[in-house]
Amino acid sequence: MRHVDVAIMFVSLWLLASMLIDALTPKELNVYMVGAAIAPATAISAALYWLRVPTLDFAVVFATVWMVSAMVLEIVTPAPLSPMMSIVAVVPLLIVGIVVNVQGWRRSKPMPMPDQRSVTP
Repeated sequence: MRHVDVAIMFVSLWLLASMLIDALTPKELNVYMVGAAIAPATAISAALYWLRVPTLDFAVVFATVWMVSAMVLEIVTPAPLSPMMSIVAVVPLLIVGIVVNVQGWRRSKPMPMPDQRSVTP
């Protein structure tokens, strides 16, 4: 039953994202072009979610394929996209980068100093 739930969830997210991006982009870029551009990213994300990839790895891959999808949209559209679309493409990468660095910083522990009293010259 899990594979049906995952399929329905990601198809719904794909449709919602296609309609939202269509509404926010120029009229030359229609919902069919947007849907085709983000479909591979949605399929990759769904497959990784279904395979239960660790959350951090999933976030890194999702941010990367989202940026690639934004690049494809920029190539496909006949009119230039707004600068806001560039921000939307980069924000997931920045968030993932911040999370990775904060987690690495929190996990790092200072190295214990050797006890000088126990060492005899």
